[in-house]
Parts: sequence; C-alpha cells; structure tokens
Amino acid sequence: MSRPVSFPLVAAAVYAAAAATAFVPILSESDLTLCPFRLLTGLPCPGCGMGRALAAAFRGNLSASWHFHPLGLPLLILWTAWLAWGAFNLVRGKTFSDGFLLSLRRPAAAWGALVLVLGVYAVRVA
Repeated sequence: MSRPVSFPLVAAAVYAAAAATAFVPILSESDLTLCPFRLLTGLPCPGCGMGRALAAAFRGNLSASWHFHPLGLPLLILWTAWLAWGAFNLVRGKTFSDGFLLSLRRPAAAWGALVLVLGVYAVRVA
C-alpha cells in the first residue's frame, strides 16, 4: 500500500518550481495568465499576480514583486522559514510543522491571513 504524498513535500516541490521560474522567466515577464478565475470572468482573483511576484522576488527584483502582488515577498519569506523550520524539525525527529510560530491551524492566524488577503484584494480591485 502506498503512502499519500505529504503536504510539506508538495510545498517543497512547488517552491523549487517557483524558484526555477527565476531562471526561465517565460510567464513571469508576460501578460499571459493561467488563472482560471480571470480567464472565465475577466476579473483578477485574490492571488492573481502571485506567481509573477514570487518569480520576481526569487530574481531579487523586489519592486517588480511588489508591483505584481504586494503579498508575494511576505509569502516567500514565510514559505522559506516554514520549509527551513520543517527540515530542522525532521533532523531532530519531530513532525514537520511542530512548533512553527505562524501555523494556519491556529484560528487567529488563519482569520488574520484571510483578512489580509481580502483587504489587499479589495485595494487592488478598487
């Protein structure tokens, strides 16, 4: 019987793919979108521009990252910290996210993240 793929493994793979876009900037520098919501409605979704923001941040272009999505750089910082924390935990024999300060499993952190994302979305759409 095979084990299901763990979320941290998927997150690390997506992180590596996002980092690779820094060296292959095909989508990150064009107006082409892969967002299904935007393709169907013509309106941006709350995460529109996040991929390009991450790619720009990986290239070190912080102003472009901010332009594409203001939460791109904070996401990259938190994502990097979480993956590093998880790797450290695995070395110590603990579970991946054990003790990570900003766990979205905590209701206050989850609600705070939702309010932040929707607030930024409202400002961007207005």
